[in-house]
Amino acid sequence: MAAQAEDIKRLKERLEGHPGPVLSVYLSVNARIPENQGQAYKVRLKDALREMEELPEEISGRVWDSIEGQVHQHARTLVFFAAGDGLFERYELQLDLPEAYHFGEPYLAPLILALDEHESYGVALVDAEEFRFFVSAPMGDPARGSDGASSGFFREVDLKPSRPYPRGGGQTDLDPAGRKQDSNIYRFYKDVGELTQKLVAQDNVKNLIIAGPKERTSTFRETLPEPVKEKVVAEEAVAANAPENEILEQFEEIQQKAERAREDDLIGQARENGVRGINDTIEALQEGRVYHLIALYDLNGEIRWCDHDQLAITNIAQEECPYCRRDTRVRDLTDVIIDLATARGARLEYVRTGSVRGDRDEFGETPNEDIEKERNRRDAASVLREEFEGFAGLLRY
Repeated sequence: MAAQAEDIKRLKERLEGHPGPVLSVYLSVNARIPENQGQAYKVRLKDALREMEELPEEISGRVWDSIEGQVHQHARTLVFFAAGDGLFERYELQLDLPEAYHFGEPYLAPLILALDEHESYGVALVDAEEFRFFVSAPMGDPARGSDGASSGFFREVDLKPSRPYPRGGGQTDLDPAGRKQDSNIYRFYKDVGELTQKLVAQDNVKNLIIAGPKERTSTFRETLPEPVKEKVVAEEAVAANAPENEILEQFEEIQQKAERAREDDLIGQARENGVRGINDTIEALQEGRVYHLIALYDLNGEIRWCDHDQLAITNIAQEECPYCRRDTRVRDLTDVIIDLATARGARLEYVRTGSVRGDRDEFGETPNEDIEKERNRRDAASVLREEFEGFAGLLRY
């Protein structure tokens, strides 16, 4: 789900207006990552802060003090924003993001990526006699509002006491009264379909995954109310009686697969009705013609900026604004894209190759298979980089 302009605006409002530069830190603390064993992330943080020679000790000290005495982190990535005027914000994200350290303008790109890829997913886990619902909550307390399981990324919604059950005294699929049981299951799925509609609205779910035994997921999908059925992005076989951690891992894999498919669809739309390349996309965005931006996560570069007109100047050598004749300055391209997307009401989508931890199916079993996979792989990030200069937009007109 792409980060929308209002989400970005709220982030910027909390961070802008502070005199002087802001320290932005994205620190991986996920204990499941080998590089973080033995709290090695503390060593990386200390070294990174020490290497930033222009960083005042009073700012770096606040960040260090917030984790120095903590043995166990309950997040996967910690995000800090700190400035000399007392600004200090800490976010605990239940997802993995690349580490980054910036001192200057607030560095929002990774946080926007978090909003982009990891919000508004729901999972309905269905079986003949059971229904469970999970929602993605990577930017909040994974245990909040739930007595059920949590992977950090997904948390189980507590359905009690409103959880419906099949009618008919708990008959099984092997019961001789099979026809009656089928009717009971259908009525059960109608009930939980209505409950799913309420949960989708309650948690603002934009993408719905249906999981469970294959013979059950298809029946359940058919009984869903039409507005909910339109939100289904994946239907996958998941053993409802599998160990809890395996179920939650499968949910994350399904979600990542759905995101990759959606990104590929956006690239197709950009080919049919879009603008590509830095210069053309920036110009169309400033004219208000772009409603959805697609950018490489590691898009690098600089661009001229006019503070008076709040406009980007695509000619990097143009030191004078062609409109107001005032001096321009050089800014990071990513920061300018965020500003323009916010001002023009465009949705901003970051795309990256694979995942932070690495996709297990990205590699073949032999070097030759690796070469063949690399040759055939044309994901959204590859197309953006090779064909679109890393940047594209979908047009309103």
